[in-house]
Amino acid sequence: MIKKLTILWLVIFVTGCAAVKSSKPIPVDYKYAAPVKIGYISMISEKPAHSHIGLTVFGNFEKDLEVSWHLNEFIFQTLASEMKTQKGYELVNLSAMNGAELFYENPNLLQTKGDFRVINDAELKGIINKIGSSDLDAIIIIRSPKLFYNAGFQRLEESRGRPGDHGFKSRALEGVTFNSMFAINMFSIMPKSHFFGGDFIGLAGKVSPEPADYEKITNQELANYESQLKNTIKSRIASFVLKMP
Repeated sequence: MIKKLTILWLVIFVTGCAAVKSSKPIPVDYKYAAPVKIGYISMISEKPAHSHIGLTVFGNFEKDLEVSWHLNEFIFQTLASEMKTQKGYELVNLSAMNGAELFYENPNLLQTKGDFRVINDAELKGIINKIGSSDLDAIIIIRSPKLFYNAGFQRLEESRGRPGDHGFKSRALEGVTFNSMFAINMFSIMPKSHFFGGDFIGLAGKVSPEPADYEKITNQELANYESQLKNTIKSRIASFVLKMP
């Protein structure tokens, strides 16, 4: 478990995921030929977690909240609708396909060259072949851009969106923050392999309104926070699609 390590953790976007020097995607220099078909892969945590720091260690707890916000499907439907409306593109859900998890587990998929982040063409096509979808123009991945580093700034892990990356953190004397650390990344396949870039689509910061009891967030309060998160996702996805090639 990561929490058992001595860790300095940094929350960063995938578009700037070097520990010392940030990088950016190379600007788009191509256009898709119609009809355009884009794959979608998302395996983020459906259940928010709650991590609480009490007045003493005996008041500390960490638990998964027993609600599901169906975020993977919600993001897919929102993205599919925006892409169809804005661009006329088709979005296909490949999350259940064998090999889809390789987009999260391959450390060589993205590389830094100078000031830019670039896609490794061979690695990208290898994963696509394993998934078995050869007619895609691009693929979109939803992940958690939370990276953990130890004291030597060695990268330990990037999460696809496990419990703890999505949910609430509270302190008895400081209130509650809500962090859904989700990012959207796009990899173009045709007419060439290219990392289009990634945007943060989650929600982070103090919850509003504050729950009546920091240690027991009610179902009504959870429903309110769910609504806020989904409205934020809708807005940020609309902006992301507007910038797509």
